[in-house]
Amino acid sequence: MEKLTDTLIMVESLSRIYHRLRKEVNGQLVNEGLSMSKMKILHLITTSKTSATDIKNYMGFSSRTVVTVLDALEKEEMLQRKQSPTDRRVKYVYITEKGREKLHIAEQTHKIILDRMFAQLSPIQLEKFNEVCHVLEAQQK
Repeated sequence: MEKLTDTLIMVESLSRIYHRLRKEVNGQLVNEGLSMSKMKILHLITTSKTSATDIKNYMGFSSRTVVTVLDALEKEEMLQRKQSPTDRRVKYVYITEKGREKLHIAEQTHKIILDRMFAQLSPIQLEKFNEVCHVLEAQQK
């Protein structure tokens, strides 16, 4: 039973670390009209042709949440929606220049906070942590 307890303690610790990171990043990004979720969405739409359904599946959000976030980003002129030329039921989401600028600021802020948080770890500890994350993530697929 001790191993289970140790694992539970590690998972709880990891959860607290993640939530503290998310809170700090969101606190910094609020001045830019962004959050980690909005940053992830903007990043996603820079990499490929993306629909609201793609975002929903990637983020694990409800359809309503995705529409709300996309509406907010569109209102802030960080993205725009365009009708698919081949399927009138589908609208694709594209990042605007303003969205790219805000994403760049958000990614820099995120990196600074991550670098500060992980600065205490040695290169070997970082590599081991990376390996553990890859193993656990691959197990989920």
